[in-house]
Amino acid sequence: MILIDQDKCIGCGRCITVCPFTVLQLNDNGKAENGGKRCIACMHCAAVCPCNAVSRDFGPTVAGPVKPLPEGCAAAVKQLIYQRRSYRRFEKRKIPEELVREALEAGTMAPSAKNEHPVSWRILADEKKKQDIMEDILRCCKEKQMAAELIGEYENGNNPVMGENAVLLIALCREDAINPQQDTAIAMTTAELLLQAQGIGTCWGGYLTRFLNLLPECRRLLEIPEGCLVYGTLMAGYPDNQCYRHIPFREQADIRFIE
Repeated sequence: MILIDQDKCIGCGRCITVCPFTVLQLNDNGKAENGGKRCIACMHCAAVCPCNAVSRDFGPTVAGPVKPLPEGCAAAVKQLIYQRRSYRRFEKRKIPEELVREALEAGTMAPSAKNEHPVSWRILADEKKKQDIMEDILRCCKEKQMAAELIGEYENGNNPVMGENAVLLIALCREDAINPQQDTAIAMTTAELLLQAQGIGTCWGGYLTRFLNLLPECRRLLEIPEGCLVYGTLMAGYPDNQCYRHIPFREQADIRFIE
């Protein structure tokens, strides 16, 4: 529940203006107060309050001050997006855990349906456990006669499921979340851009995502709880002798401004 400190509130009304569901209102004393409507915990009210009058009964309201973006930030972000590529072969050098954690925490700042932030992560770097999962996947392919291309590629020394020397970042989400697919994709995209900005290559693991949800043994190994599914995976690591020199051409998007 959102709470307004009546001693701190100056009655500016900024919190009321930014509230998407008109939860807050001015009382007879000209101060903001909670009118009792359901709150979606966006915390816009706390972010805009000039006197730190907003609190809540289930945790902190702000993480830090808003700072001006550096000059040229938009151009740098655009360059990062355009230069982002998929990497599947990595050095054996480990990614520092703090870099991984920082990127995944940044994903929690991304939008999610009604601010549920339902995404959690499993990080797998252990080669033995990765090999166990890969063997389960190959066995499944043979028994169910599916994804035959994976068997051929793997036998030829190429692993399109996990890449080479990758740390696997596995994104879980509750099945009963309002929009699990979209929430996961936004969190993953946010984390991926921060990783690539720090020289860590990534690749979205579509095959791996698919098989992890099919195989109970893999779910047990990754400690995936009931009611959760894997909605996305990233291979990550320091690229091994992969240096892209050009930005590939893409067809222009169909963009129409309706007047």
